[in-house]
Amino acid sequence: MITIVEPQESIAKLWGKQRIRDGDTYRMMKYVLRVNHDDKVLLHNVVTGRLVVLNKEEAAVVEKLPKAYNTVMEQLVTEHYLVPESYDEHQQVKALRSVLRMLGETQASNDITFYTILPTTACNARCYYCFEKGAKHVTMSEQTASEVVKFITEHCGEKKTVRINWFGGEPTLAHQRIEQICTGLYENGVEFSSSITTNGYLLDEEMIRRATTIWHLKTVSIAMDGTEERYNRTKAYIDPKDNPYQRVMRNIGSLLAEGIHVNLRMNFDMHNYQDFRCFVKDVKNRFGETPLLGVTAHQINGEHLGCEQDMPHGTEAWFSEMIVELNDIVREAGLYRRKFRLPSLASLGCKASMNSTVTITPAGNLVRCPEQFGEDQTTGNVRDGIIDQDRILSWKRLVDYKRCHDCVFYPRCLRVMNCSVGERCSYKMEFHRLYQDLLVQQIVADPNEAKNKGGM
Repeated sequence: MITIVEPQESIAKLWGKQRIRDGDTYRMMKYVLRVNHDDKVLLHNVVTGRLVVLNKEEAAVVEKLPKAYNTVMEQLVTEHYLVPESYDEHQQVKALRSVLRMLGETQASNDITFYTILPTTACNARCYYCFEKGAKHVTMSEQTASEVVKFITEHCGEKKTVRINWFGGEPTLAHQRIEQICTGLYENGVEFSSSITTNGYLLDEEMIRRATTIWHLKTVSIAMDGTEERYNRTKAYIDPKDNPYQRVMRNIGSLLAEGIHVNLRMNFDMHNYQDFRCFVKDVKNRFGETPLLGVTAHQINGEHLGCEQDMPHGTEAWFSEMIVELNDIVREAGLYRRKFRLPSLASLGCKASMNSTVTITPAGNLVRCPEQFGEDQTTGNVRDGIIDQDRILSWKRLVDYKRCHDCVFYPRCLRVMNCSVGERCSYKMEFHRLYQDLLVQQIVADPNEAKNKGGM
């Protein structure tokens, strides 16, 4: 056995070596991902993160499992690739995760270093699938923006370095508040960089220039909905001044010219998926291949009444198949930039469950998730600080779906009880194949050269 990627030190140390028991019959642990590549067999332990290549004798053993222990199996057993038939790896992972979470809580800092800020919940588009449909439109006041600056300055820690994601609504509708907050942080000696989730319509050259110099903008995520006709109909902009699709495309070019990374996410369901190939072709023709630009397909969650007044949403099986097909188109075009690392046991969920993050609403309230910002989710405000620890703790509670116990990615996949996506699988067919491709990429002429490499 040759190790290509070393295990996560904290997990390997906590789990230790598995004791060999002569006479036991061993099987492959459920949370091991196997890939055959040419004449090699790769095994990735999704608990520890260790990736190995088997020698011929070990490869022959795994072809004949379950099998009574013999000395050829020694490393496969001690490193938890093979386990006794009666072994309960699901309970073992839960126990390891619980310990890691407790250790993390005892070592956690009170510094808040990642902020999602909603300067407004208003939007100039009317996408039929928007999760904020029906939400009250509120725009941050000048007074609240000043209080946001004070809150960040007081909670960012001694290093005084933070990251900000501008969210909405459409955050560029309140660009004055963005500039006010950024200027205030600069004057208070807080170092920051920012990203923005936007439809891109208002990001003209002047705003982009100010975003580069004042907002310290590094990354822009823009949701697209297909080619020109479909996009314009789906976005349904309020009082558009010109062709919205062409305007957004021009703005993307201006962002790239300023050296800003742009992620284009085409939201799809059965209503628009056939536009994807033409959309990718248009993007490639306009901007070519650049490391600053990436495109991904992303399924529309939930049932919605579409532009054609039907219910165009697909089944889970359809989405699983289609997301592979669409993102293959992006890879063929050289525009796929999504990065993955080989998975290992996770003990924390999304940013909503982390002490170092907070979301600030236009009214100055503190919530955990930018997609759940109602009054019933408030944990405090920028004037009084965090005052509801029970609600914060509720975002740390996990749910353990029985149907996920046997999934190879179970150690990596965490389900937060409060999360709005519910039981939707986070690791669809595409991710399974991407991880397999990533395993193969670790194999080089001299495996020792790849040792310790952990991903893309």
